[in-house]
Amino acid sequence: MPSLNPLSRFITSANSRAASGADGKQGTRKTPGQTKFSYEAINAAGARVNGTEEAANEQALINKLLALGLQPIRIKKQRTLEGLLRLHTGPKLTQDDLLFFTRELADLLEAGVPLERAMTVIVDSTDKPAVKELVTTIRRDIQGGKGLSGALSNHPALFDKLYINMVTVGEMGGVLPEVLRRLGTFLERSRQIRRFILTSSIYPGMLLLVGLASITILVTFVVPKFGQIFKDLNQPMPLATELIVNTSSFIKDWWWLIAVFIAGAVGGLYTSFHTPNSRIWWDKTLLRLPLVGGMILRMELARLTRTLGTLLESGVPILSSISLASDVLENTQIRAQMEVMHKGVRQGRALSQIMKQSSLFPPLVVHLVSIGEETGDMGKMLLKVADDLEEKIQHDTKLYLSMVEPVTIVVMGLLIGGIILSMLLAIFGINDVSL
Repeated sequence: MPSLNPLSRFITSANSRAASGADGKQGTRKTPGQTKFSYEAINAAGARVNGTEEAANEQALINKLLALGLQPIRIKKQRTLEGLLRLHTGPKLTQDDLLFFTRELADLLEAGVPLERAMTVIVDSTDKPAVKELVTTIRRDIQGGKGLSGALSNHPALFDKLYINMVTVGEMGGVLPEVLRRLGTFLERSRQIRRFILTSSIYPGMLLLVGLASITILVTFVVPKFGQIFKDLNQPMPLATELIVNTSSFIKDWWWLIAVFIAGAVGGLYTSFHTPNSRIWWDKTLLRLPLVGGMILRMELARLTRTLGTLLESGVPILSSISLASDVLENTQIRAQMEVMHKGVRQGRALSQIMKQSSLFPPLVVHLVSIGEETGDMGKMLLKVADDLEEKIQHDTKLYLSMVEPVTIVVMGLLIGGIILSMLLAIFGINDVSL
């Protein structure tokens, strides 16, 4: 395992100096004007403990837990009616707005501008009302005595736990500008991957949309007119033409039933997908699919290694980093493996050894993590792994989408051509009879 960085040593020394005996659940203290938090932490014996506690903000709770000999892993603000209303009625920001705020704040703090004045500069430098409203609210909280992490925690819809915890570590270690710079890089890389996949999917998506629209027009408008003509002429139709006409009539007459069936199927799948057992089965099945499974695994591992590397580079202890990184994962199989990793690292095992025993991590990832452990620079090595995985994702995305385009053209061409050919067969049959 890599050696502890200065901030990790600070947290460890704080734990060793704190009073012992806090190895169970902490009670809830009722104090007017404070916020109730639920938390998960590690005690001096290395065991996980859960509890609830009231504090002025997240930073105050972290200090309180450290004083009790607990190292916090997860802290979650418990929702009140006021908080829920604020969550749904607060300013709506995009990922670009969040990136702008993070980078601007990092630049200003690196230039030596005080935090409160930096907020004023950001308000004056943006034309977006939502950003102005958000930063004004954050500045007001800071003027009221809150730290930056505490002010950001009042906006959970915009700043997730990863963001807030990294800011907390930056405040504790006195390296807030550097942490914000890394957060900006993290957000930028995530945005680049999303944009690449989106822009690469536009052309195949347009092909599919145009093809489906053409088939819909043929089946609902053109084919029924041909069918009516043949009925008026009392002319028998070829089998292919009759099948197309009957299908068109069914769709035209029972479209509402088809829509209800599709909506019910989608709703059932959605509900089933959100049940624990079905979600586990679905995630396991996705990873086993050819082509798709490998792509999903690489995307999850890229998200994991970039998050974990960013946290370690920012000074977050490895156990807290593993717990926070697991929150960004969507696949339950990989998330379950993160629990195994957390337990193993807590017991003193090397991260690469735990990865090696799992079939989810490619050998190259395991070897690079092992090198990072040997050199004591695992954060940078994990970021290197993330770069390699993201390059592979971009390459595979281009390859798969380049295959989708001709397949879509061929399939839609066959469907549309088959409908037209069935109509032509019937027309040729009419000419044969007239002759």
